[in-house]
Amino acid sequence: MRLGVRLPNWLGDALLARRAVDALAAAHGPEALTIAAPPAIVQLLAGDHPRAAWLATGHGLGAALALADAWKRTGVEQTISFPTSFSSRLAGWRSGARGRLGLGPRPVGRREPEASLWLTRAVARAARGERHLEDEYCDLAAAGGGAPAARRRLTPPPAAAEAAAALLGDRGEAPYLAVAPGARYGPAKRWPAERFARAADLAAAALGGAAVVLVGEAADAAACAQVRDRLAAPPADLSGRTDLPTLAGVLAGARGVLANDSGAAHLAAALGVPTAVLFGSTDPRWTAPRGPAVAILWHRLRCAPCFRRTCPWVDGYACLRVLDPEAAAAALTALAPPTAA
Repeated sequence: MRLGVRLPNWLGDALLARRAVDALAAAHGPEALTIAAPPAIVQLLAGDHPRAAWLATGHGLGAALALADAWKRTGVEQTISFPTSFSSRLAGWRSGARGRLGLGPRPVGRREPEASLWLTRAVARAARGERHLEDEYCDLAAAGGGAPAARRRLTPPPAAAEAAAALLGDRGEAPYLAVAPGARYGPAKRWPAERFARAADLAAAALGGAAVVLVGEAADAAACAQVRDRLAAPPADLSGRTDLPTLAGVLAGARGVLANDSGAAHLAAALGVPTAVLFGSTDPRWTAPRGPAVAILWHRLRCAPCFRRTCPWVDGYACLRVLDPEAAAAALTALAPPTAA
């Protein structure tokens, strides 16, 4: 049976779906999978299952209809949709697949009316925060016949290391700490710049005088500049200069990564790099990066998790301000001690 798999659009969610995709590939054979995802995620993850068919898709109605046509041409008999969006479910329905699996609505809190639309089977979920998203994705794979798969480290695409080395130059030959102070979601996920700089200085010193490399999308350039101006030593600022595979190459070579709850944090964790992650308005019990060396810093205040993009309170962002730079640096260096190989 040929399966059409629609991966999440967010990088972190797509990385958390890898175990579920592995389970489906083991159960049905990777050659039976036609996997759709945004182009950058296809570039990053296609090496996981090179015998599968990979389709680059976009957002919105037009992309959904084009995906439906592509799935129909490949003879997809069942679709498995990781997003709960209207468009991803529409693609499955329009493809003509007889079976269409997806995640159902949560039992409490804000309901998602579209969650079960156009599905032939909706997989039950617990209330948000009660079960990790990676485990929910594995539940979805189990409904599609996939037994639980072990988590495995992500391998960067073949050219990623060379591209990263070209960007880093001489800095890439010495130990470095990667710092990702951005977060596309909004300010409620962004730790203050002065705290990032303080934690980065402490961690870099504890890691034997490692250099600091700032990373992020072009939209993170301002956040990177604010941290850059507060660091004790000039860093390399790669914000806006890496595509996703090259970012994977940069992170893979780091001694450690300090990041907000963001795609960069999930990428570092999936690569197996020691990673310390700062959480504010979101909930690590649901969406924490998973990997062999991850430290989570989060204080659950009375108002947290609120899942807001911006804070409405007059003494705003207390959930971020309460996080201590010394604790963040210590958490990271405990994962990556100076004597590590």
